[in-house]
Amino acid sequence: MNVLFFMSDQHHAGCLGSAGHPLVQTPCLDALAQQGVSFNRMYACSPICGPSRTSFFTGTYVNTHRHYQNDGDLFRKLPSIPSELKQAGYTAIQAGKDHLPPATSEDFDTMWSWKTWERYLDANGFGEVARTPGFDGFIPHTNRMTPTLLKQFTSYVSELPEEEHSEAWTASRVIDFLQSPEAKRQPFFIWCSFERPHGPYCPPANYDALYNPDDIPIDWEGLERLQACQLMNRPMIEEFWNVGSVRHDHAIFQKAVCRYLALVTFIDRQVGRVMDALAAQGLDDETIVVYTADHGDWAGNYGMLGKQIPGYEDIIRIPFIYRDPTRTGDDGRVVEGMYQNVDLFPSLLDRLDLPIPPTVQGQSFLPALDGYPGSSRRYIFSETSMEKTIASRDWKLTYYVRHPERGQLFRMGAHPDETTNRWDDPACAPVKLELTQQLLAWMIRCEQPDAMCTLWEEYLDTPWYRWLANQPKQVAIPEPSLRNEV
Repeated sequence: MNVLFFMSDQHHAGCLGSAGHPLVQTPCLDALAQQGVSFNRMYACSPICGPSRTSFFTGTYVNTHRHYQNDGDLFRKLPSIPSELKQAGYTAIQAGKDHLPPATSEDFDTMWSWKTWERYLDANGFGEVARTPGFDGFIPHTNRMTPTLLKQFTSYVSELPEEEHSEAWTASRVIDFLQSPEAKRQPFFIWCSFERPHGPYCPPANYDALYNPDDIPIDWEGLERLQACQLMNRPMIEEFWNVGSVRHDHAIFQKAVCRYLALVTFIDRQVGRVMDALAAQGLDDETIVVYTADHGDWAGNYGMLGKQIPGYEDIIRIPFIYRDPTRTGDDGRVVEGMYQNVDLFPSLLDRLDLPIPPTVQGQSFLPALDGYPGSSRRYIFSETSMEKTIASRDWKLTYYVRHPERGQLFRMGAHPDETTNRWDDPACAPVKLELTQQLLAWMIRCEQPDAMCTLWEEYLDTPWYRWLANQPKQVAIPEPSLRNEV
């Protein structure tokens, strides 16, 4: 079986027609969901692009792979989806946004990355158009932003023609490959990675009037409750990305949300183009298709945009559609169990009857598709370098390094409430203790010690620890420091 892996950047899990969104138009993704299975509680291990993507591809938590930011490389080389599939005879193709550490990116045979797109624009006379400020001094793909722009949510109409947008260009590169003889020589793994709907929210001109700002509700009361409860803001532009910053003209906020939804619809169209090409080449029945995102966006909820506060459902819950053409009875099913993005790697290898590397910390979700009870996770985890979140079906706890005595404890379940903090509620003390203990145990299990020897003491007998104990420089007691020796 081939594998076609769609990923968008910052797609809110609820912004799909199949998820019940009242406005957004996603006919192609809805059709994909109707052909396969939707996971209603799939979570990202991080609210940041690079760390989450690394977890997808290595099957390891951020606390293990240590790629906490979008820059830099891995502490050590880890097996990845493309590296393992290549060993099994697959061609590994990437198109669009990468944001992976070089140690993982190098596992692809061919990459059409952001830089490839930018060179393409320059060669075809669109480079200056792409770099033209949307307004007020903002230059796409840079951090040059003015105070006024901060309150405009980087929302504007792109001057690029529709077919030259990075999303359309990314889809076209995948279509080029599908139409080439190489696509039928050997099985392929394609990562079709869209740059949007991540900000700036700049859809093509013909998509800008797709949604009416008057249809976007503003939850003033929800915004006030959220701001009264939250303990931090990510110190970036999104700190100002809420409707309260444009009280003088809240239509600015509503229009920004419309452009976010327009980008979702634009991406949906590109998914449809690729799926049409897949069918036209006779590969539709031979290809597993996955659609997901690296993390979410507030998408207008609570009067917010962006992704600035880790741990919240809007940010770490992600859309996830899995379509296997050989499965019967999956059509339109929804899985309600809890899963994480680290589970994709082992699930694909499980489906393809390939060995799962001992480094992988995720678990296959295939038993859930066959209805096995107890196959979902009891807890999910998400983190940055400064925040750690654990959630069960009924509760969520977030620990903040900067506020060690003032964490957050939210009641979830059927009617989640992430604006009422139960951290100091005596009645919730047992729940708080349980989640704290589970969070600590998880962090210890994920840790990569600088030195480790199975002869020192008994250790957790798992594939991960057996692999770790046999890595270079970790099989012997380290030499004592000689810094004080004369």
